[in-house]
Amino acid sequence: MNINDFRFNFEKLGSQYKAADNIGIEKEIIEGVPCYWICKAGARSSGSVILYLHGGCYVLGSINSHQALVSHLASETDAAMLFIEYGLSPENPFPVAINEVLKVYNYLVNKIKISHISFMGDSAGGGLIISVISVLDKEKNTAHLRQVIMISPWVDLRNNSHSMTANRAIDPVLTKEILDFFASLYTGNNKLSEMNPIDTLSGSFPPTLILVGSNEILLDDSRTVFSKIAASQPVTKLTIYENQAHVWLMADIQSKSSKKAIKEIKSFMIEPK
Repeated sequence: MNINDFRFNFEKLGSQYKAADNIGIEKEIIEGVPCYWICKAGARSSGSVILYLHGGCYVLGSINSHQALVSHLASETDAAMLFIEYGLSPENPFPVAINEVLKVYNYLVNKIKISHISFMGDSAGGGLIISVISVLDKEKNTAHLRQVIMISPWVDLRNNSHSMTANRAIDPVLTKEILDFFASLYTGNNKLSEMNPIDTLSGSFPPTLILVGSNEILLDDSRTVFSKIAASQPVTKLTIYENQAHVWLMADIQSKSSKKAIKEIKSFMIEPK
């Protein structure tokens, strides 16, 4: 499998629709990590930030692939989004991405004095959220966490769930073979059991919303992580969108299901229930 071909094609996902007109995008290098503020004018003064961690199996993705999606999320929610362009595997295998996100988080807390920080992410970005918060919990550094929102999260890199087989014929986006390949690149020389997000999940998470499509081979990843987080966080919600594929919002932000998902995200952010 040619990684450069995968990356080239993945970047094209960002041009399937235009970015929101009322959103600005400003690059900032934070602690050596490329980041992008994606928000309306004045939104950064709210004292609240959403860190967006993109999908792409830890190997693909950048501001180019995701700026359109994130701009519409920022527009609809009026939130200040900080998109983190973390290092990709195999050049930067585990735990590089985790450490870079932690650098940005600690900078916002300690240097900028941001009082409320939320996490939002899709696919592997969801798994990265799990890994980062698990480290923050061990470091007793979760006081500023407000909410977590995950879209089609990939949290079990063993890729052996029931839905991996049951939904194989109806998932138009992912295959087990591709996930296994990218998981091996991210794992590097580390033991999977020591870095697999679902295995390392620990601590009490903030209020969490999980959205997933019924046609995904990763459907059971959402079910599993929901049950684990809900065991200690009563404000945890899982919504399964019927007949939707992996991160369906990237395909068409104006579809009925995408609009419904954005409305649910907005409602949860205002007052999680």
